[in-house]
Amino acid sequence: YSVGCSERWSYGIMGIMFRVVSNVKSASQIVDRIDQFLVEFRQDTLEKMTDDQFLEHLVAVSTQKLEMFNSMPEETDVYWDEIVNGRFSWQAWRDEAIHLRTITKKEAIAAYDEWLLPGQKRKIMAVQVIGGGTTEVADGRPDVDPSAFGTYADQQVGHFHQLCKNQSWGRINSKLA
Repeated sequence: YSVGCSERWSYGIMGIMFRVVSNVKSASQIVDRIDQFLVEFRQDTLEKMTDDQFLEHLVAVSTQKLEMFNSMPEETDVYWDEIVNGRFSWQAWRDEAIHLRTITKKEAIAAYDEWLLPGQKRKIMAVQVIGGGTTEVADGRPDVDPSAFGTYADQQVGHFHQLCKNQSWGRINSKLA
């Protein structure tokens, strides 16, 4: 299977995104494995990392953030992201690199515990695309008549909106108005 991980900043919400494609594990098994990875990463990597190793990682991330753009489209993408997300922080990479100088290993672990560690007050959104088939990989796929899928999808969206008390995900950006 294929696994990828990246950070996200969408409409003022910062997050981490895992992408997993598998034809041997069910969606619920994959979510459980991601949670297991997060616990093991904290125990086996973050806790055991020396202060010097942590500092080396901070320097590497800062250096990466301060690299020049490789092309005009790459630079344009960065600025368009600022506009779309309403941040308008035209030197965000430089500001983030400067801020990294102040982070301690203890603070990083505390943030990891609060935002990423399973069982804490973290918020997750899991999007699961489950293919056809009859093996356990298809576990979790709703049993819906294809001709009634539109009605089913509308009901699910309505239920989600009720759970969110009809609040929208984005925010109205007064800077763009």
